[in-house]
Amino acid sequence: MRKPKALSGDAVVGVIAPASPVREAFVADGVAELSRLGFRPKLGRNLYRRGRYTAGTPRERLDDLNTLWDDPEVEAVFCARGGYGSMDLLPHLEASRFSENPKVLIGASDVTALLAYLGGVCGVVSFHGAMVAQEIARRRYDAAGLVRLLKRREPEGLLDASGSEMLHSGTGEGQLVGGCLSMVASLLGTPYLPAFDDAIVFLEDTLVKPYQIDRMLTQLRLSGRLDSVRGIVFGQMARCEQHPEQGYTLQEMLHDWTASLGVPVWFGFPSGHTTSDTVTLPFGVAARLDEHGLHLLEGAVS
Repeated sequence: MRKPKALSGDAVVGVIAPASPVREAFVADGVAELSRLGFRPKLGRNLYRRGRYTAGTPRERLDDLNTLWDDPEVEAVFCARGGYGSMDLLPHLEASRFSENPKVLIGASDVTALLAYLGGVCGVVSFHGAMVAQEIARRRYDAAGLVRLLKRREPEGLLDASGSEMLHSGTGEGQLVGGCLSMVASLLGTPYLPAFDDAIVFLEDTLVKPYQIDRMLTQLRLSGRLDSVRGIVFGQMARCEQHPEQGYTLQEMLHDWTASLGVPVWFGFPSGHTTSDTVTLPFGVAARLDEHGLHLLEGAVS
């Protein structure tokens, strides 16, 4: 996998809205936080466009991504939020633009579509983490970990995932891939989803019921995507319940569902939709999952 360059101390970072519309006040809070970290934010010119339920037309959102990516001053592109709309851009992206000039792209939720494109089509490391108008604006993210990940070439090693629990023991090593489960399932059958062969797969979601999670996981299994995975890490799966008195936990359901895979499985890793500070994960780097948790075996930047 190609890695983006490590960010400089006062890196210029672009801010785009590839999916749903954003509120200026939330973006302002997030931009202030990025500045506090030492970055110099540069907003996409179409950032505040609005469509029916997207941040402007696909062409406007694509223009912001391409313009900031091509800007030699910009070292990274941060997404403002998820929602819906990133898949609109996929057929119009030019793989050479990203593979020949790797940069940091960070986002989560619906942005999983763009992260998948970078990994599956371009062979470029991407970052599943805090977004400008959401976690960054609210300071609900691991700021120190994010800065280390984007600036240091050394591997992070064992990640702090307080509150996570092991559902199945074992050890597995492979490339870290994944994202929001709803988006991963939506990308099945397209040319944009990375292979899961010999991978450590991270999956998370929010506001989906256990039977819907079961259905999406079953879709992945029936497609053959889970046949040769080396481990699975589930996110916190915030508010993923049938009702408060459903009589079972999501952990119990996932324990039973994954038992036949014969690989290590963990639940509750705080990345994406979380109830605690979100941790940024680099997709496309070597990782290990064992009885201690999730380890990053290589740096995410060059």
